[in-house]
Amino acid sequence: MAQFWSTFWGFLGWSLEFLFVPPLVYGTLLLGLSFIASVIRQRPFSKPIWKKTYSIAVLQFLFFPATLAVAVLGRVDWQQFHFPGPNKRGLRAEYVFAVGSLIVSGYWVWRMKGLRWFALSLAMLQLWLLAAANLIAAMSLTGNWL
Repeated sequence: MAQFWSTFWGFLGWSLEFLFVPPLVYGTLLLGLSFIASVIRQRPFSKPIWKKTYSIAVLQFLFFPATLAVAVLGRVDWQQFHFPGPNKRGLRAEYVFAVGSLIVSGYWVWRMKGLRWFALSLAMLQLWLLAAANLIAAMSLTGNWL
């Protein structure tokens, strides 16, 4: 169990570092600025059109640790004498999480009429974070590290 958590925290750190690599940091900054500007401009939490169920959209961030957990549990060691190849179940789970996150994002952007800039900014920020986790997970599940 200690091995799981140490690997999980390592993968978490690597996926967050991904967001600050020089060419990708511009995307992170633009998405962050768009989110901050949408909160300042639209003030979504104080508008009467804000529904309590909209807060559930933040649960989409759970795809991030779930993807990293799959990466840890399905990790492939390419240095084994008999290399087993990529973890196909883990890759399938990662794909399901990515598609599921896209569907949930689209649903919340469609649902938040009047607050779509805020919803799109939040969804894009979540998907950007998940892209970083997917990169680490893909490397872990295939055994091909950059």
